[in-house]
Amino acid sequence: MDAIDILMNEHRHIERVLDVLERAVVHGRGGGDVSPVLFERAAQFLLTFVDGSHDAKEGEVFQAITSRGLPLGEGVMAALSAQHAVGRELAEELRETARAVTRGEKEPEDIYVLADRYVRLERGHTEAEEGRFFPIVRRLLPVDMMERVRAKFARIEAAHGPLADAADALELAFPLPATPMRRMGGGRPQPWGGR
Repeated sequence: MDAIDILMNEHRHIERVLDVLERAVVHGRGGGDVSPVLFERAAQFLLTFVDGSHDAKEGEVFQAITSRGLPLGEGVMAALSAQHAVGRELAEELRETARAVTRGEKEPEDIYVLADRYVRLERGHTEAEEGRFFPIVRRLLPVDMMERVRAKFARIEAAHGPLADAADALELAFPLPATPMRRMGGGRPQPWGGR
């Protein structure tokens, strides 16, 4: 598994967390009870594992390309880096808004709007990387350089822990409902999202 395979594998785990967010928003907007704690913990995952670990690994790929003076175009890397920064800002805002909802200072819809924005950004970002950026990287970076980048990934991951394990823990803590809104006997929405 080369450095790009690792990043693409991490994208699959990030998508699992995005799925949790999407389903929580649908459930909440459908009248279901979704704890703001779910969104706070998801935001923490996004900050720690997406921004702090995954995006840092992608930064190592950017550095490898820049250090070799390869003709990828600074515009592509600048656009992807800008998306990383926007994602970090949205995740921070999501975390703070979830805390404000817990305190009764904001409405759940404020969380849902931010979660929707983050999910759209991250899905588009992943598509751009996998469809355009990663294939170019594979063609331009020699195998020995990719191995050095992969070794740097291990050091980054050691500081945060495995992204896949964190995604597993989030899914287990906040299991997805079978449908957008489960109903218990008497027609009342099933609380969802842990308290």
